Amino acid sequence: MSGAKETPRQKMIGMMYLVYTALLAMNVSKDILDAFDTVNSGVQETNITLSQQIDQKFASFEQQYSLDKEKVGPYFQQAQQVKSAATDLINYVEALKWDLVKNVEQMTSDKAVNEGLLKTTDTIRNGRLFFNINTSKIKNRDNYNITTAYLMGTPEGPEGPNGKKNVAFELAERIRQYRYEVVKAIGFEHINEIGLVTDSIYGPKDYVLNYIESQDESRLKRLPVEGEYYGARIDYAPEAVDEIQKGWEYRNFHHTVLMADITLLNKIISEIETAELNSYTQLMTNIHAQDYTFDNIGAKVFAESKYVVSGQPYVAQAMVTAWKNSQITAKISLDGGAEKEYASDATGVIPLEFGGGIGSHKYTGVIEMRDPKTNEMKEYPFQGEYTVTPPASVSVSATKMNVVYAGIDNPISVAAGGSGNLSVTATGATLASAGNGIYNLRVQPGATKVTVHVSREGINGNVDFRVKDLPKPTALIRNVGADGKVSKSALLAANRVEAEMKDFDFEGVHYDVTGYTVKYRTKAGTTKEAKVTSAAFNDECKNVFNSANVGDIFIFTAIQVKGNDGKTKVLDNQLAVEIK
Repeated sequence: MSGAKETPRQKMIGMMYLVYTALLAMNVSKDILDAFDTVNSGVQETNITLSQQIDQKFASFEQQYSLDKEKVGPYFQQAQQVKSAATDLINYVEALKWDLVKNVEQMTSDKAVNEGLLKTTDTIRNGRLFFNINTSKIKNRDNYNITTAYLMGTPEGPEGPNGKKNVAFELAERIRQYRYEVVKAIGFEHINEIGLVTDSIYGPKDYVLNYIESQDESRLKRLPVEGEYYGARIDYAPEAVDEIQKGWEYRNFHHTVLMADITLLNKIISEIETAELNSYTQLMTNIHAQDYTFDNIGAKVFAESKYVVSGQPYVAQAMVTAWKNSQITAKISLDGGAEKEYASDATGVIPLEFGGGIGSHKYTGVIEMRDPKTNEMKEYPFQGEYTVTPPASVSVSATKMNVVYAGIDNPISVAAGGSGNLSVTATGATLASAGNGIYNLRVQPGATKVTVHVSREGINGNVDFRVKDLPKPTALIRNVGADGKVSKSALLAANRVEAEMKDFDFEGVHYDVTGYTVKYRTKAGTTKEAKVTSAAFNDECKNVFNSANVGDIFIFTAIQVKGNDGKTKVLDNQLAVEIK
């Protein structure tokens, strides 16, 4: 469209307008009309591709909404409003384009279809009107009298004194209304990225004044919309004597041949779809713009042992998992006493060291950190306990965690006061000595609790451990970026879905991917699934990936894995991959 900040394609169309305008005084040659035909076909194919990308992006948006309605809901609602506005405007332009052709050819819809003016009789594509006009069948491609009368009608406005409707004027108003819907959804900071500029501009006062390169507030018009928004007319043809000739409608549709009008209307549809697609992308970015940059957040305490000998300190570390800042603080109270402040080291770990007499001790604390959404300090409480025993008592602790896991070796350390032979046995598990007081404990099948028995010269002690299943791993595909985007070649090179244990201290734990489902949308707009029964991509997946276009999205879901414990599990997370 005419206006500031034109795209290369807009400039190309503008140059073609100059060419055919210079030739209006004579018969427009077939070569010129064929050139417009070629450009129009390219724009039409682009619109089909954009429509497919829009459907895939919106489907991805719906998927995110289904997973987290509370968080995604406000952004998804904005996306739905943009989608509705885009559908209304595209339907209007498509119907206008088809009516224009029928008026020039002086045909009814049935006759036009019978004469082959449509490449396909299917006029609905993904819920929107779509008239794929066969321009080679149009006999009056160079007509500009009927097109001008139909589009311009009367130049005074929507309804002139002779009652003829100014269709171009109505089209410009609809474009401005749609552009405003997009601006409301993605924010005025992205207003220059939208396109679709006619001869008016909407926005906050300062923005409009800067855009029209004048500080003349008399040119501003207060808009009847929520917020301090204004409009102003933009003069793109200041040399024109007639005010009408300065208008977007006159400059685009006055004495233009039918072939050029069809091309321009398809180009407008392309800009509508581009703005719609970019809106979904920006809204999806806004969902996570103020998120923490790690998966989970919470206060954790890691103790070397829950049992210590009298005279020795209780040593532990408290931290917020995945915390990246250089320093955080914690306020901690031991046994209900006065709070004491502890500071973290450069890695974000807060060292804790407590004393205390023989018996049980409890502590509570709060770690503070800044919430990126509100910029306010947020509190994360934690608590813990430990027991101080006499020197001759028994101390048993898990060297990794305070639970043991089924299906793997769990290292535990065992110590006891006194002298003589140390006896260590277990109920619900087997023990194998690894030397230096370390034992590998393996839970027996079906056990839900394990008790370790320690004795030495009449000193006996028992420690109970809870049994837990191995945690599920996280699915991943190599080469895929943090934003979920990957090139087609890199995706094919990865060749498989993998499972990885994150933030799990035990060594040697691994999972093998045994199957998954790949969901994708075909060019026809239908959703298909590919079932894979191994970690590697099967031939069906490879063929689909090979034929993928930029912006295509593939969802890997129902990912099944098998780990050391021999159990097959379905992962909670799914992978969304977008071709870049």
